Amino acid sequence: MVEYPEEIGLNSMRTVAKEAGVKPATISRLSKALGFQEYRQLREPFRERLRKNEPEFASRLQAVQRRSADDTGPLFAEIRDQELDNVRRTLSDANYSILSDAADTIHGCARVYVLGLRGAYAPAFLFHYAYQLFRDNSQLLDTRAGIFADQLRGISPQDSLFVVSFTPYTLMTVDAVEYAAEAGAKIVAVTDSVVSPAANAATHTIITQNRSASFYHSLTGALAVSQALIALLVAKGGGDAVKIVEDAEKQLSRISAYW
Repeated sequence: MVEYPEEIGLNSMRTVAKEAGVKPATISRLSKALGFQEYRQLREPFRERLRKNEPEFASRLQAVQRRSADDTGPLFAEIRDQELDNVRRTLSDANYSILSDAADTIHGCARVYVLGLRGAYAPAFLFHYAYQLFRDNSQLLDTRAGIFADQLRGISPQDSLFVVSFTPYTLMTVDAVEYAAEAGAKIVAVTDSVVSPAANAATHTIITQNRSASFYHSLTGALAVSQALIALLVAKGGGDAVKIVEDAEKQLSRISAYW
């Protein structure tokens, strides 16, 4: 619990017990030994910690700097192991059904709005770029020229919003999710917590593991989600997907996009 506080805040007693290699009854007894009547009450302080929105980059950076500058090998090894674990946990069997349902939702929508601001831009852009190679109904939302709100004006119940958001949650992202939800759009949220504001109104919430031994949280899990969703959507096929890809390849070749 001390080593992985996020896991306590996010998961059920059975999941925590499985990860710890003990029986659920052990977790229940521990909860009572610590003065809580049940696990749900024990979990609440951990969930409250997840709700806090303050960035901790400076303190995390100091922690990295305190490690030996003469031997960064252990730090490198820890980063490698953590990134591999991020992907393993994010693309777990338990998350497959959520990913599959999210792909079904996106596949059936008239338009797909894609949103990821600040640090969350990279996995959102990856999804949009790959998606628009085989479908022509995607719109990447951005803040250029101050028209962010204008881009969402026509969103409807026939549409979906694919949003990537991590703590500290960007206010404009939260506003956009709430607006899209009020308009009846289906929200597919890729985020780091079940108490994330992006998850509050989501039709599908895909929790990604984003721990890092560095000072900035990892995006590997979110990138893996984008890759997995694209693969699932391609597998569903249908429409003019193949023709759109062929036309894109011809156009990119014509303007010498690649060496």
